[in-house]
Parts: sequence; C-alpha cells; structure tokens
Amino acid sequence: MTTAAPSSTESSASYAVEVARLLWPEPWEQPRVVRGRRANRRLGHNAYVFPSARRPRMLVPADLPASAVMVGHLGGPRHGAIRPLRAVLARSVRSGALAAAGWPLLTVRGEDAGADSIERHLSSALGTRVRVGVMLGTRRVTQKPVLPVFAVEGGLLGYAKVGHNDLTAPLVRREAAALAALAQRPPAGFRLPTLLHHGRWSGLEVLVQSPLTSRPGESVPAAARIAATRELAGLGGTERCDLGDSAFTRRLVREVEVLPSSPERTRLARALDSVLTGHGADALTFGGWHGDWGPWNMGMADGTLLVWDWERYDPRVPLGFDALHHCAQRLRPGKPGAMERRHEFRLAVPEALSAVEVPAAEHDLTSALYLAEIGARYVEALSHGETPDLHRRTAWVLSLLEELAGLPTPPSSEGRP
Repeated sequence: MTTAAPSSTESSASYAVEVARLLWPEPWEQPRVVRGRRANRRLGHNAYVFPSARRPRMLVPADLPASAVMVGHLGGPRHGAIRPLRAVLARSVRSGALAAAGWPLLTVRGEDAGADSIERHLSSALGTRVRVGVMLGTRRVTQKPVLPVFAVEGGLLGYAKVGHNDLTAPLVRREAAALAALAQRPPAGFRLPTLLHHGRWSGLEVLVQSPLTSRPGESVPAAARIAATRELAGLGGTERCDLGDSAFTRRLVREVEVLPSSPERTRLARALDSVLTGHGADALTFGGWHGDWGPWNMGMADGTLLVWDWERYDPRVPLGFDALHHCAQRLRPGKPGAMERRHEFRLAVPEALSAVEVPAAEHDLTSALYLAEIGARYVEALSHGETPDLHRRTAWVLSLLEELAGLPTPPSSEGRP
C-alpha cells in the first residue's frame, strides 16, 4: 500500500480497492466495486461497502450472517442517534436483502479456488475456515487494515491487524510482542486481548488477537481508568534512576538521531538536547505505559475495563505518560484551533499527574519528556506522508516542548497547514 499522503480521492472506492488488493493479490482479479445484483456469487469474495462507495469505512462479508455485527461500529460509539439505522442494516446483512436492493459490493473474483489470500492464510493459522471483514477507517499514513475474523461455521473469532509498510509493520510486531509479554504478567484490574497468531504472509506483517466486546454506550469511569494507569505502570516493575542514565533516554535520543532531516526534526532535537542538558542528573521513576491511552482504545463490560491497541506499549518510560496522553488527546491537537488552547494542557497537568502519584516537582520535566516522545512519533510519521492534521499535531507538540525547554518557537511554524 502506498505511503503517500491522502489525496482528494481518499474517500472514494479506490481506497477500498487498494486495501482489498493487498488481501487478495494476484492471481485474483483486480477488486472492483459493483452494485449488489451484478456480483458473481459463485467465485471469489463479496463484501458490502459501508456506509457508501464514496466513503468506504468497512467491508462486510456478504455471504456470512454473523458479519452483521460489524455494522454496530458504524458512526462510532458516540453516535447513538443512528442506532436504529444500524439495527435495520444489520438485519439486512443477515437476511441478504441488501444485495437484492443493489447495495454496493466490493467483489474479488478468482477462477482458482486454491489461490492464496489472507483468508486462506488465517484459516491455516487458526485451524478453521474463516472469512474476514475489513475495518478501513480514515486513510492516513499510520492506518492499518483491521480485519474482523469470522469462523465460516460460527461467529467472531478475533481481529487481525495487517502491517503493510515501513511504518505499520513494526507497529504490528510491537503489538504482538507486547501482548506476549503482558500475558506473562496479566493485570488484575483490566483486561487486554490474547495473542492468537503472529506471522508474515505475502510480504505483510499479520497478527490476530482475541475479541474484546464492550458494552455499547457505556462510558469508562475516571476511577477505573486512573486505577488501570497505575497498575499498568507497575506491571513490568519500576525503577528510579537519573534521567541521563536511563534506557528511556538512550532509546529516545537514538530515535531522534535517525529521523530524516527536516525543520521539525531540527526543532525536536534542539529541544530534547536542552531538556537533557538541564535535567540529566534529575532522578525519575520509570515504568510501563500503553502509548495511546485514549477513550477510543477503552470500553467497559460487566464492570471491567477493556483496553486494546497495544502497539505503542513500552515497559520503561517516566511515570505519568499515559495520564498526560489522555489529557492531551482531550484537546484534540490535530484539529484547527488547538494551538490557541495549549495553555489548557498545562493547566490540566498537575491534576492528571497527581492522580497517578507523580510528585509535583517532577511535573514539568515529565511533561517535556512526554512531548519529546510524542514529537518523535509525529516527526517520523511526517516522513512517511504529510497531512494537515499531522502537521497541526506536530506543531502543537513541538511548540509546547519548546516552551517547557525555555526555547523560542519559530514564528513560521505555527501557521503551517
């Protein structure tokens, strides 16, 4: 899959076709979107395109009634107003009525029933015949196809993630490693998926994990999230040492050094050097963090917190990173106008870090190191493909980091699209 930045056609059916080509490569024919009545149902794979061919967000297997569960994700958990429409569409998927109504289908034909595909690979890996749907999401450089995996003779078995380029393949490997490591010391206060399979297929990195089914519309209590933040920090043990002597610092400096040359990389390196020069002898406590501690990666079921998407897990970062990330994402730094609300983040830091028992004297340093960590992530992503959203996120992070490091922010950087 290309790593170029999304174009004005990113919402067209071409995105769905592009992803399908990864999963059903030659000798399968080129995937195409047709109206339901025109699909060849004898050979190949047919999937309903939701919500439409112009804005594809998911591909739902057309010949598997159990796949109707995917429709429940349309619009995201906060769009309760469309719940009745979801129910109607789910019934139509189960009954096959959508095809008769001419709903758009993505179809992949193959004359050879034994041709290789992601479904054949996963059937072998899981020991049963499977069909897959595809959660496309919004096209961006870090986006990975997520595939609900269904048993042909049953229901949902799990979710597969597919790493398809130099940015996403390492993330899939990291998540597989994280799930394997955390399975050795499972948390008591929250649940995470079980790793079912990890391997390579057709040049792609593939993992399958067990499903976590949260209760729709149930919000995550702050107390449950904070308790999980604390427990996660200590799952792999904690240690206290000088910042300059830590494995965290060595890793972050190395990651920044190998980033491609760019104005953003220069700003990041300068700010990080300033922080380490001034605070290298300061002692901090290091432990684990999830790495993307946001509401979109959490849910509740029977009073238990569920947490998924562990691709950014790291067992050794300064305590408080997850609390800061949750705080930052509430401000939606990629949206227009976020730059003007930087002060809101700094005002929220004391409460967020105190809740996870980070001493007040360490708040500014912990915040600066968090911003350097996220800055390295965003600057790397920019080297794979630029979008306005990613530029805004990067500018937001770097300007705050420079503020905490006592450095001026280049005037031109905040106005960049």
